[in-house]
Formats: sequence, C-alpha cells, structure tokens
Amino acid sequence: MIKFFRNIRKTLVNEGKTSKYLKYAIGEIVLVMIGILLALQVNNWNEYRKERIIEKDVLNYILTNLEQNNNLINKSLTMLEGFDNSSDIVLGALSQKIPYSDTLAKHFFAATRTGGLLFPLSSPGYESLKNEGFKIIRSDSLKDQIMDLFEVSLKTVQARAQWTMDSGVTIENYFASLFRQEPGELLIPINYDKLTMDSQIYYWLNNVKDSKRRFLKVSIIDFLHKSEHLAQNIKKELKLD
Repeated sequence: MIKFFRNIRKTLVNEGKTSKYLKYAIGEIVLVMIGILLALQVNNWNEYRKERIIEKDVLNYILTNLEQNNNLINKSLTMLEGFDNSSDIVLGALSQKIPYSDTLAKHFFAATRTGGLLFPLSSPGYESLKNEGFKIIRSDSLKDQIMDLFEVSLKTVQARAQWTMDSGVTIENYFASLFRQEPGELLIPINYDKLTMDSQIYYWLNNVKDSKRRFLKVSIIDFLHKSEHLAQNIKKELKLD
C-alpha cells in the first residue's frame, strides 16, 4: 500500500502536475489522520470494554460480600434477641424469687453475654475496588454509597462491637465471682438465694441488656439496612433484578 502511494506521488511529480500533487498530498494526510483517529477510537473502545468487565467483576465481588455479611448479621441479631430474652427470664426469676432450676443455668449464661464481635464482616470486594481505583465505578451515587458503608458504617459497628466486648471484661469478672461455669454454656449460681437479694446483679444484668447490647444492636441494624439497600442498588446496576 505504501509503495502504491509512493508510485502515485512520483508519477505526479515527474509529470509536473503540482496542483494535483498538492491535492493528493492533502488527501493522503487526511487519510492518515482518519486512520489514526479510527485506531484511537478502537483502542478507547477496547479500554472501555475492559473497564466495564472489571467494574462488573468488582461489583459482583462486593455484592457477594454484602449478602454473606447480611446473612451473618441477621443470625447475630437473632442471637442478641435470644440473649435479651434470657435477660428477661433471669431478671424475672430473681425479682420474683422463683426457686432455682437447672433450666436457668443456660439463661444465666446468655443473659451475661455483652454481645461483642459476634460476626466477622467480610470486605475483600471493597479492597479489590480500592486496588482498581474508585473511578472504575461509573455511578457516582453508587460509588458514594459503597464508600460510606465500608469506610463509615462498617468501621462504626466494628468499633462499637469492640467497645462492647472490651467494656464487658469488668462485668464478666463480676459475674465470675457469682457463678460457676460448666460445659455446654451453663452458668450455675454459687448461692442462688443470696443472688436474689443482691441489688448489684439487677443493675449489671440490666446494664448488659440496655446499655451494652442495645447500643450494639442499634448500630448493627443501621448497618444492615444500609447494606441491604446497597445490595439492591448493585443488583440494579448489574441488571440482576
């Protein structure tokens, strides 16, 4: 092809057809420019296609993490509700001075749980997004929602869970002086009759339920709602709905 164009130029020059040569030269330049633009367009299209594949993979990864986390959170909330139920049973038994029975041992164990880190939340999909760069996500609103969930809400719930667990050490030491722990998640009162007369046990059991676990549950439920909403928006973006 290059040889063909070279021959045309040589013929025009030899024949002294300057004006035609100039027109031809301009035409050749235009053709070259068009070729370059087409090559750039094809390259840009290939890059765009690659970015969309990466975006889809990252969003699918994040969606998988969210669904796993939401499942764990729901299980953890069910567990916390069980702890609260045991707190009510134990407080009722102590205040009404109901005679001790073996069934209370399991409720004493559950009632004294502060909650702590009940679930390991997963975020490798978000780490993958950070590695690829946030610009890979086309939707600014979706990008902001992802960042808010993992940078703010997730860190908040993890910090509160850690605080609940750390602050529960003193309480656990207090309970350890009143109960004997046995296999099977059982706490057996060392002196049940004395326990019913101890005002501190009422204070600490209520503190665990209302201060520690409620404080944790509020942030967990807030995180769950945001996580479920984000999962739905990612499905829409991926056209999975």
